[in-house]
Amino acid sequence: MSKKISLDMTVYELVNAHPEIVPIMTDLGLDGVTNPALLQTAGRFMTLRKGAAMKNIPLTQLVAQLTAANFEVIDHD
Repeated sequence: MSKKISLDMTVYELVNAHPEIVPIMTDLGLDGVTNPALLQTAGRFMTLRKGAAMKNIPLTQLVAQLTAANFEVIDHD
């Protein structure tokens, strides 16, 4: 069964709800999730969509990796 997530959820929300998402995010280059202080501050307003844009990660690549890890992204374009 897949886990439904949104690209507009904050990184803080995602990591707290689904800690298994951390290695996926770091593999994509969103490595700020491994820093507890950064997660507590920027992670509270940074979304997957914003993080991908900042790191120049195509949303199609982000969605594909999340889907491969059994996440269902409910709001991708």
